[in-house]
Amino acid sequence: MATAMTCFRSIIHSIIIMMCLSWSWASSNQLAFVSNANYSGDITAFQSGHVILGGLFSVHFQYNPLTRQCTYISERGVKWVQAMIYTIDQINSNKQLLPNVTIGFDLRDTCSSASHALEESLDFVIYSHLEDKRRRNVLLNNICGKESLSTGDHTLYHEVQNNTETTSTDSLDSIPNIAAVIGGRSSRVSIAVASLLSNFDIAQISYASTSRLLSNTIQYKSFFRTVPTDENQAKAIVDVVKYFNWTYISTVSVDDSYGRLAVSSFQKMATAQGICIAVDQRFPSQNNKRSIAEIVTALKETESAKVIILFCAEYEAIDFLQEASLQNLTGRIFIGSDAWGDSPKVAGLRREIVEGMLGIVLNGKPIPQFEDYLKTLTLCNNQRNPWFDQLWQAKSIQKSIPLDPIRCSIPSQLHLNYTDTFYKENSKVVYVMDAIYAVAHALHNMLQCSSTGCKSFNITQIDRSVFLKYIHNVSFNAISVNDFHFSPEGDALGMYEIRNLQPASSHHSNQLKFVTVGEWDMSQPTGSELSLRTDQISWTTDHPDQIPISRCSDDCQPGTYRKFSSIISCCWECISCARNTISNVTNAGHCEICLPGKMANANLSHCIDKPPVVVYWGSILSIVVLLLVAITYILIFLTFGIIMKHRQSPIVKASNILLSNFLLVSIAICNIVPVAFIAPQTDVVCNVTLFLFVFSIAMVMSTIMAKTNRISKIFHSALSFARNPSSFLRNGTQAAFVIILTAVEAIICTIATITDTIQVVRHLSASEEVYLRCESKTKIGFIIAVGYLGVLNIICVYLAFKTRKLPDNYNEAKYVSFTSLIMLCITFTMIPAYFGTSGPFQAAVASFGMIVFANAVLLCMFLPKIYIILCKPELNTKERVMMDLASFTFSNANNNHLSAANSRRSSVKRSSAPGNLATSGINGNTMAHASPYFFGTRALRLSISDQPVFNSKQLTPERPPSGDSSSLPTILVEDNQEIKAETSSNSST
Repeated sequence: MATAMTCFRSIIHSIIIMMCLSWSWASSNQLAFVSNANYSGDITAFQSGHVILGGLFSVHFQYNPLTRQCTYISERGVKWVQAMIYTIDQINSNKQLLPNVTIGFDLRDTCSSASHALEESLDFVIYSHLEDKRRRNVLLNNICGKESLSTGDHTLYHEVQNNTETTSTDSLDSIPNIAAVIGGRSSRVSIAVASLLSNFDIAQISYASTSRLLSNTIQYKSFFRTVPTDENQAKAIVDVVKYFNWTYISTVSVDDSYGRLAVSSFQKMATAQGICIAVDQRFPSQNNKRSIAEIVTALKETESAKVIILFCAEYEAIDFLQEASLQNLTGRIFIGSDAWGDSPKVAGLRREIVEGMLGIVLNGKPIPQFEDYLKTLTLCNNQRNPWFDQLWQAKSIQKSIPLDPIRCSIPSQLHLNYTDTFYKENSKVVYVMDAIYAVAHALHNMLQCSSTGCKSFNITQIDRSVFLKYIHNVSFNAISVNDFHFSPEGDALGMYEIRNLQPASSHHSNQLKFVTVGEWDMSQPTGSELSLRTDQISWTTDHPDQIPISRCSDDCQPGTYRKFSSIISCCWECISCARNTISNVTNAGHCEICLPGKMANANLSHCIDKPPVVVYWGSILSIVVLLLVAITYILIFLTFGIIMKHRQSPIVKASNILLSNFLLVSIAICNIVPVAFIAPQTDVVCNVTLFLFVFSIAMVMSTIMAKTNRISKIFHSALSFARNPSSFLRNGTQAAFVIILTAVEAIICTIATITDTIQVVRHLSASEEVYLRCESKTKIGFIIAVGYLGVLNIICVYLAFKTRKLPDNYNEAKYVSFTSLIMLCITFTMIPAYFGTSGPFQAAVASFGMIVFANAVLLCMFLPKIYIILCKPELNTKERVMMDLASFTFSNANNNHLSAANSRRSSVKRSSAPGNLATSGINGNTMAHASPYFFGTRALRLSISDQPVFNSKQLTPERPPSGDSSSLPTILVEDNQEIKAETSSNSST
C-alpha cells in the first residue's frame, strides 16, 4: 500500500510539473530552452571531500532577483556541470594524482546573473576564510540566508532545494574547505566574482570567460582561465572579414563588460584594416525585447552591410535571431562569437535567417569516453546533478514524450538513440576538465604528493597565496593541448575553429549543421594564423559558392579614383580621372599625371607612349611634296629628251654630254630624297634616307666639280700655250673622277651606318608633342659625311671663282659658278634647319630643301641651254660660239701676250693683212700662236670635240695663199674684227 501511494505521488508530481511547463513550450521550438519556466536559482550540487572545488555554471538564464527564479535552462550548462562531476570522479579514482586525497564539489547555478553569482560566491569566501564559528554562523544567517543551528560544538544548516527543506549535518570542521572555484561562464559573471575572490586569494579558473579585462593581474590576481582572451577572438574575426573582403559590416553586442570590450577590440583592429562599421548597437542583457527589435530594424534599413557580427550569450543570440526572423531580415551573414557560434539551437532556427553563418569558436576536442559516460546516465543514477532531471523534463514537454517516473531510463524516442544534441557537441567541455585538472596538478605539486601519498597535506587549511603560485607555474598534459600552462596574465593559448552552418545533406536539405571549414591558430606567425577551406563553405542553397558582398561602395576600377562622400572611409563615389591622368590600381585615392611624352589610354588606367606626330601619305604636306617631285621628274625627263635630241648641236657638245647625263642622274636621285623624308620613319628608312641624301648631293657636287675643273683646264691650257691639254679632259677620266668622289662619300656613309646605326627615337618637343627622329649615338659618321660634302662644295666654289671671267655663253661658266654658290647656300642652310626642327616641320624643311636643291641645279645648269636650243637657235651655231670665243681670247691675248707689241705700236706700221705682220719683223710662227683665230679654234675644238686633240698641227689653221684675203675663214674675219678696227683707227691717226 505504501509503495502504491509513493508511486501515485510521483505520478501526480510529474503531471503537475508538465502542466506548469506546457504553456511556455507552446511558444518555443528550441530544444532544452524553456521560456517562462520558474526554475529556482538556489539549487546546489554538493559532494564532500578533503578538498572542495567550487563551481559556478550558467545552468539557467534570465534571473529575476525578486522571485529568485530563472527563465531558461541551458543544455550546455547542464552538460558542463556533468563534465565537472565526471572529471572529479576521474581524479579521485586516479592513484597517481593526489593519492589518498578526495576532491569534492560545491556547484552553484549563477543563472547568468552577476549579482546572483556574487551572492553564491560569498559562501565560498565564508567557508574558506572565517575561522570564528560564531561569526560564521551570523554571516550564514544574515548574508547567505541560511538558518544555522548550534548544538554543542556542531552546527546544522539548512538549504532550500526544490522548495523542500533539506538538512545537512556536518561538523563545523567539515564545512567545505574551498581550494578553488571553477567558473564562471560569462565574462560579466567572472568579473564580478573575481573582484570578490581576488581579495581573499581564492583561485578562480574560468572555462569560458574571454574578456580582456580579466587579464589584469593587479585587479584580478587570483583569476585564471583555460581559454584565450577576446583579443585573439577579435583578431580571428577581423582576419575572416578581411579574407572575404567585407569592408562594411555591422556589430551588435550585449551591453555588458563582455560585449563592450569584445566590440571595442574588434573595432580597433577592424579600423586598422580599413573595415567600417555601418551599425554599432547594444542591447541590455535583460528586458531587451524592444531594444533588439529596434536594432533589427536598423540593420534591415542598412542593406549594403550584409555581414552582422553578434557578441552575446547563447540565449541572447537566440532571442536576437528570432526577432530577425519576425522582421524577415534575410540575405545577411551572421558571424557568431565563441559563446554561441556553434550552438545546435541556432541550427534549428529559420533557415533563411541563419544559413551560411560563420562561427568563430574554440576548437575543443570531442571526448568519446565522456560521451559514453553520458549514455550511462539515467534519471535515477545521476542524482548528484539536480539539473539533469530538469533538462529531460523540459525535453519531454517539448517533444510531447512523457517520462516514466517508475523506469529511470530516458525513452529512446527522446534521446533518439543517443543522437540528441546532449550526447553530441561535447567539444567545449574540455576547457572545464582542463580547469579542474589544473587545480588538481597544482595541489599535487604543492602537497608534494607521490604515488603513495602527500607529505604536507593540511586538511583544515590551505595557504591560498602559496597555492596561487603553484597554479601560475602548473604544467601538464591537458585534454585540449599536450603542454598546458598559463601565461603570465593567467590566460591560455588556444586555437579557434571557423564553422559554417550549411545543409546537413542533400536528402535532408531542411536540416542544418555546423561544419568546420577552417582554423585560426594563434601560435602561427603573424599573418599566417588563418587557414580557410573555401570550397567547403556553403553560403546559400541557391548560390552556395557565391561569396556575399558586404560593402558600402563598389570598387573604383582603374581609371577612376575614390571621392569620399561622408566621414565613413568605406563609402565613396568613383570619379573618372581627368584628361592625361591615370589610376592603375583599384580604389585609387587620386589620379597620377602621365609623364611628358606619355598619355592616358582609353580606360585611363595606364600611361602609354603618345602617338608621334607623323606625316601621312594623304596629308597636304605629302601631296604637295609628291606633286613637286613629280613636276621635277617631268622637268628632268624633258631636259634629258631635249639634250639627247640636240646632242649634236654646238651648245650641247660644248657642255659635255657625259657630264650632263651624270648631272641629270644625280638630280634625279636628289629628287627621291624628299619622298624618303616624308615616308613613315623606320630604322631602314632612316639609314636609306641618309645614304641617298649624302650620295645624291655628293654626286651632284662631284659632277659640278668635274665640269668646272674641265672648263678651267681648257682655258688655262689654251692661255698658257700648252700644246697638249691635260689628260683630265678625256671623258673616261672625267667619269672616273665623278665616280671616285661619289664612291668616297658612299663608303663613308656605309661605314658610319654599320658602326653607328641610325635608329628611330622619340623626340619630345617643347609643346610636349612627340616626333620620330632618326638619330645615332655619336653622329660621328654623319658629321664626317656632311663634312666631306662641305669640302666638295667649297672646291666647287673655288673652281667657279677661277672661271668667273670665261665667255658668258660658253661651257656654262657663269651658271656653274652660280650653281655652286646656290648649292653651298642650300646645303649649309638646310642641314641646320633640319636639326633645328621636328616632326612635320623637319620633314617639310628637308623635303622642300632637297626639291629646291634639285631644281636649282637643274634650272641653273640646263635652262640656259634649253632656252637657246628652243628659243634662240641662231645662237646655237659653231660660228656664234667661235665668235664669242674669239672676242674673249683676243682680249686675254692682248693683255697676256701682246703687251710688248703694244709698247712698240707707235714705231711699227701695221698692215691690215696678216702677211704684213710677218714683214714687220715678228716671227710668223709666233704670230700664228698669238692669233685670236688660234686661241678661239683651239678652245672651240677642245670644248666641242668628243675626243681632245693633242696634235698641235690640228690646232693651227691652214694659211691661205699670200695676198688672197678673201679665202680666209669667216671665223678669222670675225675673230679679227676687233683687230681690224683697231688698225684702221691707228692708220687714221
